[in-house]
Amino acid sequence: MVQFLGNPSAAGELIHMVTLDKTGKKSFGICIVRGEVKDSPNTKTTGIFIKGIVPDSPAHLCGRLKVGDRILSLNGKDVRNSTEQAVIDLIKEADFKIDLEIQTFDKSDEQQAKSDPRSNGYMQAKNKFNQEQTTSNNAGGGQGMGQGQGQGQGQGQGTGGMNRQQTLQKRNTTFTASMRQKHSNYAEEDDEDTRDMTGRIRTESGYEIDRASAGNCKLNKLEKDRDKEQEDEFGYTMAKINKRYNMMKDLRRIEVQRDPSKPLGLALAGHKDRQKMACFVAGVDPNGSLASVDMKPGDEIVEVNGNVLKNRCHLNASAIFKNVEGDKLVMITSRRKPNDEGMCVKPIKKFPTASDETKFIFDQFPKARTVKVRKEGFLGIMVIYGKHAEVGSGIFISDLREGSNAELAGVKVGDMLLAVNQDVTLESNYDDATGLLKRAEGVVTMILLTLKSEEAIKADKEAEEKKKEEAKKEAEKPQEPATAEIKPNKKILIELKVEKKPLGVIVCGGKNNHVTTGCVITHVYPEGAVAADKRLKIFDHICDVNGNPTHVGSMTTLKVHQLFHTTYEKTVNLTVYRADPPELEKFNVDFMKKPGKELGLSLSPNELGCTIADVIQGQYPEIDNKLQRGDIVTKLNGDSLEGLTFQVCYALFKGANGKISMEVTRPKPTLRTEAPKA
Repeated sequence: MVQFLGNPSAAGELIHMVTLDKTGKKSFGICIVRGEVKDSPNTKTTGIFIKGIVPDSPAHLCGRLKVGDRILSLNGKDVRNSTEQAVIDLIKEADFKIDLEIQTFDKSDEQQAKSDPRSNGYMQAKNKFNQEQTTSNNAGGGQGMGQGQGQGQGQGQGTGGMNRQQTLQKRNTTFTASMRQKHSNYAEEDDEDTRDMTGRIRTESGYEIDRASAGNCKLNKLEKDRDKEQEDEFGYTMAKINKRYNMMKDLRRIEVQRDPSKPLGLALAGHKDRQKMACFVAGVDPNGSLASVDMKPGDEIVEVNGNVLKNRCHLNASAIFKNVEGDKLVMITSRRKPNDEGMCVKPIKKFPTASDETKFIFDQFPKARTVKVRKEGFLGIMVIYGKHAEVGSGIFISDLREGSNAELAGVKVGDMLLAVNQDVTLESNYDDATGLLKRAEGVVTMILLTLKSEEAIKADKEAEEKKKEEAKKEAEKPQEPATAEIKPNKKILIELKVEKKPLGVIVCGGKNNHVTTGCVITHVYPEGAVAADKRLKIFDHICDVNGNPTHVGSMTTLKVHQLFHTTYEKTVNLTVYRADPPELEKFNVDFMKKPGKELGLSLSPNELGCTIADVIQGQYPEIDNKLQRGDIVTKLNGDSLEGLTFQVCYALFKGANGKISMEVTRPKPTLRTEAPKA
């Protein structure tokens, strides 16, 4: 898509907008370089220029980009004075679409592009940067080089019948490239790293680091050529660090020698959003080993000696710091601005802090306990990294030496180790945990959680299943009809005490009725026996009355109604089915009400609106053909009647004139009653 913003200038310049969409493509297909164009012997224009275009890429297919075009802005951001890498980063962050503001220096080329929008963008260089008439085509996208003057400076050669002098008179441009001329710099060609980043590896120096560490970051050929820094023992260079954590701000590599006689003097804190894991510097002790390094409260520590702390709980960082090999600490930090979202506490100024990082454990595991064991050469315990059905993965006590202090203190095989001397081991691996236990001296304080054995868990599950089965059997037992509870989606026999009192219901159903699949209650009068019993509700399906099936497909509407208007002596038995969700249908009835003419409907109050107790025939044909006794009017002229008093509903019906629209709800039950045998 191209949008022209201006007219060509006298020098043949043109500024226009181009949108590139790489959906389905590997890259946008542009190669960029920082350079300059001489406008005249005394003036020049510097900026970011297109150095190559990949065939069949979005940049090529749009037909509006040429080698030598200058990029003025990208996604609304001015890039005239930006570095090459800054523009590459903007392209990487842009996802699948970028908007480019382009300055073209050759009017005739632009007009030619208009006439042929599918022209080969890769060949549109017009030898702007080549001395030869042909450009070099390669799979990466090609690169033009001119006659060198120490800085890669070259002059273009004209084509299409013009000699070199004519071309220079027309364009009078010279391009200076500020990059190595042996390589094309494609913004998106990043050699995407698809290696498995789980587990640990060893560096060439023999140090063990996480696979996800910046020390194991993969650089492509161009990045390797640019990176002149020698890797340290953990594989770090600033180029690898910046690539691994390219979304983080102000990355720093901090190196310090640990003094065995001094504490590190580093207070750590987590993220104020408890759903996020992070390790922030809460404070630096002026008397500690880290007092002389560039580290401030609020800095986020993302790695130490090849151990990744990013997205990990800060409570485990202290154990990692203690377990790293050697006296040298190399940390990668990100300096955040004071107003950035982050640390959960205010900066700590007084050391040592009296905070106990293990307090939260007892909130998470109320049954955890503290055990103190005097270490006399050994603790007498063995641990293993494993998984438990109750709590998941962690460090567990696998064995105890008989008669050891640990056994006498109450440590049990199978206990989960949660902390050692205030160092939390919840997320620790086997090496971290054993390192803490080996270095601990004197009285060692451990937080342990006794868990159920696999047999106990299995027994609990079996007991729970047995309890559910018994409850199911209890529910399936026949209930006393006089007190039976009506449960959804199940036939239940109930007994109503009537004592010659009317049932007090309106039902739908009958072979000459709109409901031919079942007998359903649509209205309950408050004075009847059904209302007094309180078990039956609107839309309950009555399958039989006193053992007589209500098969409405073979019974007239009158006979169905008689079953519920008969006066019973003492009790009546009903088989009820309560569908969940209710089985209903809704439809609209529209007609014109004539002035002074009644609707011809007898209405009764209902919690959903108004129940039609009777229909007077001959008033309105639309009503005669569609409505019947037992239907519920739930809306009138678009207004819901649910929850309104009967007086309000009656007033609405009484005052309605002209065009009237009613929403009607009617039962539509599943056929559940067998037809009587002949």
